[in-house]
Amino acid sequence: MEDLIPPIIFMLILGGVAGYFAGHLIKRISGMALTIGIIAFVILTLAYAGALDLNFEAIATNISNVLGIIAPLGLAALISSVPFVASFVAGLFIGFRRN
Repeated sequence: MEDLIPPIIFMLILGGVAGYFAGHLIKRISGMALTIGIIAFVILTLAYAGALDLNFEAIATNISNVLGIIAPLGLAALISSVPFVASFVAGLFIGFRRN
């Protein structure tokens, strides 16, 4: 039992710090959401009008391939590291709420 406590504490600290910075990053990016949305709208409008050639089928295929690879790994990582995830979520809320 004594050998188990230090890795759990390490995961709690690492998850909290990572969550804090992720929350801060999300808050900063959400301030730019309007700009990002306008840029996406312009790109989609240009693609629809034919001024920009985008292969939406290839984009969707690549995204589904990446998600198909990451999804099982992500679920296994979440199940195996509950203390990290819990402290990450707590740090995420703290980082998002602070300045």
